[in-house]
Amino acid sequence: MAIKLGEIYGIPLFLDYTWFIIFALIVWTVGFLVMPAEYPHQLNFALELTLGILSALLLFGSVLVHELAHSVVAKRNGLQIGRITLYLFGGVSEMTEEPPTPDLELKMAAAGPITSIVIGIILGGLWILSKDSSAGVLVVGPLYYSFLINIIVAAFNLIPAFPLDGGRVLRSLIWRSNGDVLRSTKTASTIGRIFAYLLMFAGIVLFVLYGDIFDGIWLVLIGWFISSGATNELRQQIVQEDLGPLKVRDIMTRQVDSVSPEMTANELSIHFMERKHNGFAVTEGNNLVGCVTMHDLRHATKESWNTLRVRDMMVPREKLVTVEEGDSAKKALQLMSQHQIGRVFVLDSTARLSGIVTRTDIMKTIETRESTRASTFGAGPPGKKGEPSTSTITVDTGMLFEVSSPPGDASGDWVANYDHNGLSLVSTRLIQLADLNQTAKQFTFQALSRGRFSITLSPAVLSKGNAMRVATYSVFVT
Repeated sequence: MAIKLGEIYGIPLFLDYTWFIIFALIVWTVGFLVMPAEYPHQLNFALELTLGILSALLLFGSVLVHELAHSVVAKRNGLQIGRITLYLFGGVSEMTEEPPTPDLELKMAAAGPITSIVIGIILGGLWILSKDSSAGVLVVGPLYYSFLINIIVAAFNLIPAFPLDGGRVLRSLIWRSNGDVLRSTKTASTIGRIFAYLLMFAGIVLFVLYGDIFDGIWLVLIGWFISSGATNELRQQIVQEDLGPLKVRDIMTRQVDSVSPEMTANELSIHFMERKHNGFAVTEGNNLVGCVTMHDLRHATKESWNTLRVRDMMVPREKLVTVEEGDSAKKALQLMSQHQIGRVFVLDSTARLSGIVTRTDIMKTIETRESTRASTFGAGPPGKKGEPSTSTITVDTGMLFEVSSPPGDASGDWVANYDHNGLSLVSTRLIQLADLNQTAKQFTFQALSRGRFSITLSPAVLSKGNAMRVATYSVFVT
C-alpha cells in the first residue's frame, strides 16, 4: 500500500506506509540520541524533536533527489519510469523495462551515487558556513547530519553488491566485456548475495555475542533486502530473456470469455460463479466496449442487481490497456507492471478483439521455455547402452515452444523429424549457450492439437560416431 504524493518530472511519486516507521525511527535516533550527545545541556524536548524532524526530512529529500537522478537519465534515454516510491529502506525507481545497453546502465547506476556525493558536498559547505556565522543548533545540527549521511549513502551504494548501484555498475562492466546480459546478471547477483550473507552473519554476531540488538537487526534486515533484491532482479532478467523473441500472438488466449453490455448484474454474478473468472471482456459483436470485474460488481448494491446493466458498471474501452497481436510479449508484461493490472486485451489490425493476455499466460510461457531450456542441457548425455536421450515437455494447444540439439558444434545441419498431425515447425536458428560456451540449433514449434507427439533431432548425416547425439522429445499437448 502506498500514498500518491504527486508527480515530479512526469514521474509519479509514492510514499509507502513503511516509510512512516523509518521516519519515526530517524526522528527518535537523531533527535533524542545523536543530537543531545553532540550538543549536551543545550537542548530541550521541543528542540530535540524539531532537530529529529528536520534531519529526517533532509535525509528523505536527498534520497528522493538520488532516485530522481536515476530516473531522469533513464527518461532522457527513452526508458519509461513507472514510479518512485519512498519506503522503509529509502527509495526505489521502478522501471517498466531494463536498460538495453551496458553503457546506459552504467550512466543510470552512477547517476545516483554521484548525486548523493554532490548533495553531501553542498550540505557540507553550508554546514561550514553556518558554523563560521555562528548559526543556531537548528541550522548547524541537521546540516551536519545530512552532510554525513549523504556521503555514507553514496559510499554504501557504490559497494559492488547487486542490486545496489555499485552492483549495477559491476554488471554493466561485465556485460560490456562479455556481451551477455543474463550471464552478467547471474555473476552480479551471486556477488550481491554473498555480500548480503556476510552482512546478515555480521548482524547475528553483533546481536548474539555483543548484545547489540539495534545494529544487529539492521544489518540482518539490510542483508535480507540485498539478497532478495539480487534474486528478484535475476528472476526478472530471466523472464525478459524468455519473452524476448515472442510476440503477443504467440502467448495470448484466443478464446475470450465475454459478456454483453446489456447483461444484468444478477446474471453477471452467476457468470462469475460458473466461469470462475474475476473479470470479463464486454463486447458487442467482435468489438471490445469495456471490461467488468468482480470488483465492479461488489461496488453495486445488491438491491440494484436485477436492473443494473453491465454497461453501467464496466470500465469503458477508452480506459482499458490494450496491445496488438504483433507487439512484443515483453510489452504486454511491462504494461501489466506499469498499470498494476492482471490482464491486457489484444486487438487485431482492424482494432477488433482477438484475444487476451493474462499473467497466467505469461507464467505458463515462461515455465514452458525454461523447461525446454533445461532440456537443451539435458539432451546431451546418451541413454543406456548408447540410446538417444529423451526429454518430456508439456505445453498448451496453440502455444509456441522450443527444443534444441545437444550442446556442441551446431554449425553443421541438423534436421527435425516430428509428428505433423499435432505439431508445426515455425522456425530454426543457431543459439549460443553461454554456460557451456558452445552452440546448438534451436527449433521453434507450435502445438496444433491435443495429444502426445514426438520430435527427434539428429545430424543431417547420421554416422556411428554421432548416433548418441540424437535427441528425442516427447511432447504432451493439453
